[in-house]
Amino acid sequence: INIPKTASFTDYSDMSIQEKNGKVVITSQEDSALWIGQMVGIVNGKLDPDLLGFDEDVYDVYHFPKSDTCKTKYCNIEGIAFINDDMIMAVSDKMKGKGKQSYRCLDKDQSIHAFALPYV
Repeated sequence: INIPKTASFTDYSDMSIQEKNGKVVITSQEDSALWIGQMVGIVNGKLDPDLLGFDEDVYDVYHFPKSDTCKTKYCNIEGIAFINDDMIMAVSDKMKGKGKQSYRCLDKDQSIHAFALPYV
């Protein structure tokens, strides 16, 4: 299954699907962003490989919060999961050392983050 063009990120770090409704989230570490959309082909919590895909018309793209100076601070998002329909939980990997990442990434490394999703 191809990732939708609307989720055109530099890289992809994780994906999570809600079995009950097919809501899906895809994260990008490099872009510090996430794509939330809808999968089709999930019936009663089971995947139908013949129908599985993405609804190309149902999606939103969000960026993780920035610093006060509009710099990336969630630099290493490696995992994502739905808490419920309105919240997600993300986990950050260790900051890359030896000057490979800005010091501002240190505050959020190796930690768990919970976010409320905007109502649309």
